[in-house]
Amino acid sequence: MSTDNEHIPTVRYGMTDSWSIPINQLMHTMATVGSGQGVTRLQRLQYALDTNAKKVIHNAGVDVQKKAREIERANVGGKKSGYKSTGNLMRSIDAHDNSEGMQTEIAPEAMTKQDYEYGQAVEFGTKDGRMPAQPFMKPAGDEIGSKLNETAMKALNQAIKEA
Repeated sequence: MSTDNEHIPTVRYGMTDSWSIPINQLMHTMATVGSGQGVTRLQRLQYALDTNAKKVIHNAGVDVQKKAREIERANVGGKKSGYKSTGNLMRSIDAHDNSEGMQTEIAPEAMTKQDYEYGQAVEFGTKDGRMPAQPFMKPAGDEIGSKLNETAMKALNQAIKEA
């Protein structure tokens, strides 16, 4: 997870495909020796690993989105800042997968009337101190991120078993 502290608080997760090159090399070898069945099995393995990896990343994004919304709804505003929650910030927290599906970004997109990223002010506080920091993205990212490696390993092992 990385957090962009200079702008909008953003949680990013990604997975590196370390299996495609070795599998493709092995498929080439299998094809060279005439093992069509071996090539087919490796293609299924490649597909299963890709599919499960993308699901893990997508689901992590959805889980952070839900957790950040939950934290924002429960903890942001109130007596500390005098802010009355309208739900705009909570509803603006969204997850976006990249086109290959191996990376996701979760961030609030709410803007103030003065065209200021509201999520930034809430997460980090304002420079003048009138609004104290009330983090909601980092705690959500930390909680989901702490389980991500284990979840990914289980999903990739499952892909190997199923292929």
